[in-house]
Amino acid sequence: MKNSAIYYGVIAVGVIALLVGLYYTFISVNPFHSLRAYGGLGAGILLLIIGIAGMVMARPKATK
Repeated sequence: MKNSAIYYGVIAVGVIALLVGLYYTFISVNPFHSLRAYGGLGAGILLLIIGIAGMVMARPKATK
């Protein structure tokens, strides 16, 4: 398995976490869902940053 496939997976999980966080943000009627919403949004943003940074850092450098 290539490293880029791992980072694509991390980005996909991050997008899913963002969607879950947005769902709990806009659909919540229970006050405990607000904690889940902020947790989902925070985890999603963090995973997206890790995935994108990992793809950029793992890119092979050109040889001279």
